[in-house]
Amino acid sequence: MAPIRDEQNKTDTITSLITTVGVVGGLSGLAVVITGGFITANAVRTGLRQVPLESPVPLEVPLNQ
Repeated sequence: MAPIRDEQNKTDTITSLITTVGVVGGLSGLAVVITGGFITANAVRTGLRQVPLESPVPLEVPLNQ
């Protein structure tokens, strides 16, 4: 016996809804990962600018006196 057409439509609707929610959730997660990557890269770039390339005060006296 073939299933009733309304039951098929209901199943298709539920499947479509679940698929849509999954896709939107996945895209949201991807957006969070990309944003986090940009924030991390910006923090690293800013941190590298703060690292002195040379010692700020030359050490003229040995430290082991």
